[in-house]
Amino acid sequence: MRSHARLAGTAFQRTIPPRNPAWFVRAGEIRRRRAASRSRSESATLRSTMSMQRTLAGAGVTAVLAATLVAGSTPAVALEGDPAVPIVTPVSPLVAPPSSYPHQPELATVADDPTDASINRGVIPYDEIAPLLNGLTAVSDRISVQVVGQSALGRDIHLVTLTAPENAGETKRQATFRDMIKHNPEAAAKNASLMANYKVPIWFNANIHGNEWEGTDAVLEYIEHLATAPYDEVKDVLERNRLYFTVTNNPDGRALGQRATADGFDANRDMITGATSEARIIRDLSGVIQPTFYIDLHGYTSVLQVEPCGPPHGENYEYDLFLPHAYAAALEIEEAVTAADIPGNTYLDRTTNRVTTENTGNIRIPYRDIRSGWDDWPPIFTPQYVAYQGAITNTVELPLGRVNPPTDPRNPANSAVNVEVAGVVIDTSVDYVIENADALLSNQIEIFRRGVAGEPLVEIPADVDPAEVAEPSQWAEIWDETDVYTAEFPRAYVIPAGDGQRSATDAANLVDQLIANGVEVQRASAAFTAGGTTYEAGSYVVDMHQPLRGMANVLLADGSDISDRVPDMYDISAWSLALLWGADVDAVGSTGDPAVRAKLKDVAEAAPTGSVPAQGGYLELATSGVAEYQAVNALLESGVPVSAFADGTVILGPDAASHAAAVEVADLYGVSFTASDGSRLASEESSGLDDLTVAYSGGGEELQTLRKLGFDDPVAISSAALTNGTATLDGVDVVWIGGTLNFSSAQAAGRAVMAEYLAAGGGVVGEGTAIASFANSFGLVSSTATSGTGGSNGIVSVDPVEDGLLGTFPQDTAFVYPAVWYTNLGANAVVEQTYAADPFISGHWRDSAGRSTADAAGQASAVSAETEAGNRVLMFGTSMNFRTHPVGQFGQIARGLFWAGTEGAEVPAP
Repeated sequence: MRSHARLAGTAFQRTIPPRNPAWFVRAGEIRRRRAASRSRSESATLRSTMSMQRTLAGAGVTAVLAATLVAGSTPAVALEGDPAVPIVTPVSPLVAPPSSYPHQPELATVADDPTDASINRGVIPYDEIAPLLNGLTAVSDRISVQVVGQSALGRDIHLVTLTAPENAGETKRQATFRDMIKHNPEAAAKNASLMANYKVPIWFNANIHGNEWEGTDAVLEYIEHLATAPYDEVKDVLERNRLYFTVTNNPDGRALGQRATADGFDANRDMITGATSEARIIRDLSGVIQPTFYIDLHGYTSVLQVEPCGPPHGENYEYDLFLPHAYAAALEIEEAVTAADIPGNTYLDRTTNRVTTENTGNIRIPYRDIRSGWDDWPPIFTPQYVAYQGAITNTVELPLGRVNPPTDPRNPANSAVNVEVAGVVIDTSVDYVIENADALLSNQIEIFRRGVAGEPLVEIPADVDPAEVAEPSQWAEIWDETDVYTAEFPRAYVIPAGDGQRSATDAANLVDQLIANGVEVQRASAAFTAGGTTYEAGSYVVDMHQPLRGMANVLLADGSDISDRVPDMYDISAWSLALLWGADVDAVGSTGDPAVRAKLKDVAEAAPTGSVPAQGGYLELATSGVAEYQAVNALLESGVPVSAFADGTVILGPDAASHAAAVEVADLYGVSFTASDGSRLASEESSGLDDLTVAYSGGGEELQTLRKLGFDDPVAISSAALTNGTATLDGVDVVWIGGTLNFSSAQAAGRAVMAEYLAAGGGVVGEGTAIASFANSFGLVSSTATSGTGGSNGIVSVDPVEDGLLGTFPQDTAFVYPAVWYTNLGANAVVEQTYAADPFISGHWRDSAGRSTADAAGQASAVSAETEAGNRVLMFGTSMNFRTHPVGQFGQIARGLFWAGTEGAEVPAP
């Protein structure tokens, strides 16, 4: 029996009952409404660490751009306000492994929190975790602890490692083995010492959903067991493996009793975006740990559920290597859990597909029992992401759920059962790895070998004969044509530089995101030709002969239209960074072709992109990417006048202060200014931009999108908050509607607040049916908004109107969840963008009457309007900032906000 006993040196105050192992410019008159003065704080520390910075190591933009900056140029100035939230956060140094084991720093403790939602659930509250771990490190040399990051609210996230002690030489040897497995897999497969002595890494992640608590308690019990049991009982486990545990991946959610992180994101949908620190920790650790086996502990599905998944299967996996052991491990867990016959546990009646308390000998395994609706298609979940490290991965859903109210005594009772069930899952998983270590390690090496060699994916035939496949072969009895998904790899992806690239800064973001996800990227030092196209020096190449070729392809490929193959999907169905992050990307050749002939060098980050001409003239900036809008907002925040032309280009004056600020933002955001004589200010219409205060409806993705664009003081509003006075529109310069903002008859006071804002000419920008409903309700512009089939989502082709608001730096793809199009438009409406004649590229969009892809074809996907009162309205039918992933669309949001918002000081003409 394992329990959280009071170990020497711990501050563990409550014992857990003993359990078994267990997200422009105006051409005419613009109203002027300046917001009240705003106090700003300097944020030099954050600014210095931002991943957006495009400078050489140890050198600022002046050094980087010696060709365009002259000695004696104006000294840099300190920008005011907070810098924009970075689009990309690089791998954290906190995840670096120790140089030997054990590694036992004293973990910081926090004050007792009697409001922690864990208490009512009968599980360990967050404040007791660090004391418990400190107590174990005080008595055991088998346990190592590490703070690998912080949550949204600043709580430490702990990684615990259990293994037999290692001196520095032994740890270095293990690191050498690990790197050989990934980067020289052919040699690794033949290395007898490696095969005999490599400590196979097993990783358990717990509590990524905050109110799915019990994984934490179960891993703590197992940690305690390995740390304190007689050594002979655990010697085999510790000497043959390293066992890693992220004890609580979402400590804020744990304490708050909510699924999401404190900033409102589902971290288990964030793996390829990295909006949350919680998801980035898993991203970063996956490359460091390089697990051979990974379990993510969740809840609740009424009965224990253990993956692998049903179709559609992710088309970039080496599924012939992944599925056999993933399914066999699930079967062993099923056998062990049902044999344990834990009182209060539930089981699956497979004949009726119902959950019962009668021990049927079955749990639920999606590959076998859910043949549609629980899939491993998108790489947004931690197991589906970590699998690209060559790991066998399973999501485990514990059985017994939450009961309302939280104080209901059934909650701790359910928790006790779940912890015991999870203990069996952990024990059995570790046993499975030990018993199959050679096969699992050989599998992982082979996955990397195929990637490095660039071999085509092995397609499993629909009619596979179970008798003719290698063990474990149980999976083959189920496999059929609905399971067959595969991808064809290009020889390389090229991210062009120069004239072939719509946005150098968006391209730099993309490169940094690929690198943060472990993808190998190279940069050309000279022009080269590939696939019949000549690319300029500075272009990036992703050679698809690399260990993480599956990861590279799942991030960069267009994806597939699977609408006709499955009736429904569990979550998103398309996500291509090449189509959604604003940069141009070309796929070149096929995997069997010779390597791209170019002078290439590996890069650890994107090259600097910022430049500023010598002082003495006006400066222009083409707003082609997100970074340019971050720079514009930083300039406005610092009181630098910025004017914008109808084509989206902005201009700064020739004064020394403007030049100095330009140097700062070029350094910080990598933007590139061009010299100008300012004559456009006399010959073209332009407008001064304002340091906008943006009010928004919606959730965390709206707030984070605005902060990523550099709008640093967004104001959250809702119909309820405007009605009860907890939110106002005082000082607001423009409104973004990302969530429904309708007012009921009982919310007349809130409607009056909004009506007053609109009567003064206030501008509104938004997306989907929410903005259409709002615009109809307040008489701004009439339309009928139609949504695509329920649940449909994916990537679409769009056609921006050439001379329209979105026609400069155009993007021809967008994300939808679902697509919304606008018809029956009012007389003041202007179509800015339409869905293409054949709009759907990839994802899942089943046809239904009036809501199909054919119905959307050619219809308005973005509409602008002006009213007699001076309001400007912009409606987007695409999902502009879904989970903050479609980064390329952020610039269109910013352009819309500046177009609809208040006017600022103009840059004077020469």
